[in-house]
Amino acid sequence: MEITVTIGPASIDPQILNKLRRAGASRFRINLSHANKNSLYEYFKIMKSCGITPCIDTQGPQIRTKGFNILKLNEGEKIRIYFEQSNPEYKGKYINLSQISAFDQIEIGDIIRMDFDGLIAKITEKSSEGYFKSEILTSGFLFKNKGVDIIGKTLELPILSDFDTQSINYALEQGCNVVFASFVSNAKEASIVKDFVGSNCKLISKVETANGVSNIDEIINLSEEILIDRGDLSRETSIPLIPIATSKIIERANKRNCPVNVATNILDSMMQNSMPSRAEVSDIFNLLNSNVKGIVLAAEVAIGDNPVSSTALVKYLMKVFQNHKKGLIGIGNLEKPDKSLIGEELYNWI
Repeated sequence: MEITVTIGPASIDPQILNKLRRAGASRFRINLSHANKNSLYEYFKIMKSCGITPCIDTQGPQIRTKGFNILKLNEGEKIRIYFEQSNPEYKGKYINLSQISAFDQIEIGDIIRMDFDGLIAKITEKSSEGYFKSEILTSGFLFKNKGVDIIGKTLELPILSDFDTQSINYALEQGCNVVFASFVSNAKEASIVKDFVGSNCKLISKVETANGVSNIDEIINLSEEILIDRGDLSRETSIPLIPIATSKIIERANKRNCPVNVATNILDSMMQNSMPSRAEVSDIFNLLNSNVKGIVLAAEVAIGDNPVSSTALVKYLMKVFQNHKKGLIGIGNLEKPDKSLIGEELYNWI
């Protein structure tokens, strides 16, 4: 069983990295959606100094907010939306988005949702000068580098961004042999990534779109592993359907002996608290009982307060589950994680 951890500001430190390895992390991932050229090189340098060769997780065909930290917008407010323009000659408030190829596919009347629980805007005018005028339908705060959707519309965007291709080439030169491909929706996209990374690199296709679920068989056939991203998948389908889609994908992959990894909301409680919820522990057990081969800790390790203890807890729960599969009732003489890794409170709780 694999534990993949996403490295970010909370964990890009040699001491933390070494503790993560002791805690049970087996794959270390750099998410290109939250990186740039400089940070990619810096992360590789630090991780390689610890004897770790990271995996790459692509940006893929997703629109994201760019160029600001926090922007407050109110219902009824009119705002311009630009694509890939870092310094437009405009003095008012504006939103800047990635993926310039999306511009010609967006039309007047389209509804744009920014972040999971964020702002919603309606396109009211398309300017010949390369921007949209929009009206804010729901008040809220907008943060940089958040995912953006056109509600009810699937855009045709390249499966690999320019930054993806540059980063993968660099990573391969550094010895990377695993690439997570984001938003793979069909066999064509899986083939493009597989051809690009080559036969010496493992392709883990991330299923996080409705089309990806519909085309899961053909994606599995072209991938060494699958990752179900329950977070981004919930952008395209209702929350109650996520467990059903997850179960379907796991069943199909198991029939083809394709390992499945699952991410999102694994240990959200431990982003800020030292303890998990009982529901999270049950969720991990149910995933393992469904023959999931890998658990992915993303925000928990990248930006959470407890990256090491979260990882150590998942590893411990995997050992508890393996005891259960052997027919052992209870945890028996299973050794707890080192107290230095999980802290006094969690150590006593388990």
